[in-house]
Amino acid sequence: MKIQGLLQAAGSGTRLGRGPKAFVALAGRTLLERAVDQLLPEVDSIIVAVAAADLERARALIGDERVAFVEGAATRSATTRRLMAQATAPWLILHDVVHPFAAPELLRALVQQAHVSGAAAPGLVNAEFLYTRNGELLHPPGAVLIGQKPVAFRRDAACAGYETLPEDGLDSDPSFLDILALGGVKTAFVPGSAVNLKITTPDDLKLAEALMAVAG
Repeated sequence: MKIQGLLQAAGSGTRLGRGPKAFVALAGRTLLERAVDQLLPEVDSIIVAVAAADLERARALIGDERVAFVEGAATRSATTRRLMAQATAPWLILHDVVHPFAAPELLRALVQQAHVSGAAAPGLVNAEFLYTRNGELLHPPGAVLIGQKPVAFRRDAACAGYETLPEDGLDSDPSFLDILALGGVKTAFVPGSAVNLKITTPDDLKLAEALMAVAG
């Protein structure tokens, strides 16, 4: 089975305040290195999107012929579109460097489910009441899923979804699962994990460092 990894690593890290996310260190290794190491055992090759100014730095850091690099775009969806333009395998795994705790068994479960449904993502059941910013109740605990990464999917579905959208000028940054739906594939969810956290803020990084310390 031919499968490629697509890695989003072009984020500027403004909210984190540590420079580009790809090069933020966690327990002595960058988030980029960790994400590549997560994907390589499960895929044939990886395409990484980083900011234009960081391309040479990223290539020097990774130095693996199975990993190629492309220039990221101004939005997450536009960056994913550039990754998709370079992908050739019929099955893909979309990952992001800000999820450094995606376990190998999760990646395998996603690929297995994607072969049944066309696409699969981790879903974490909400444990708290969810409200609007105006204080109106949206959902009680256990009512909705919080989508996580990685996402495993058929390449043709994502390509078909992007073909329905303009190249630029979108009013908002769409969910990748919405792109797949536009391509005719409804994403199935496998159980997510609170440990598979997303590093966005300084507090997230502190939590990630604590998890690494516990793991030894």
